[in-house]
Amino acid sequence: MNQARRVRTYNNKQNRAALFTGASASGTSPALRTNTPSNYTSESPHLDLESQNDEKIEGLTGKVMIFKEIALSIGESVKESNNLIGTMSDEYSRTSTYIGGTMDKLKRLSTTQSSLFTWWLVFLIVITLIFFYYIFL
Repeated sequence: MNQARRVRTYNNKQNRAALFTGASASGTSPALRTNTPSNYTSESPHLDLESQNDEKIEGLTGKVMIFKEIALSIGESVKESNNLIGTMSDEYSRTSTYIGGTMDKLKRLSTTQSSLFTWWLVFLIVITLIFFYYIFL
């Protein structure tokens, strides 16, 4: 049985080799045969490859469009973020100016209040000493 299988595969190899070399097992040339499927076999892989390429190109075109949409949305997001950052920067500088003015007022108030408070404290201590002096003497 192995020998029969070997013979069949050997004959198949010869037939296949004959298709590609231009001679057939029957001895007729392929140019004399018309409209047989073997005449179209050389064009079929090219058509298959072209159709596969077209499908892959369509797939890649779709992916490129998706990436383009993503890139455009990222660009819009960056523009919005830059506008927000610019607005926040302006607000922070205005707030810094306002807080700086408030801090200056607090410093003036604290120096004025501390000296006034000190004078009041000295005055109360003097009054208390005078009071104790007259009470205990």
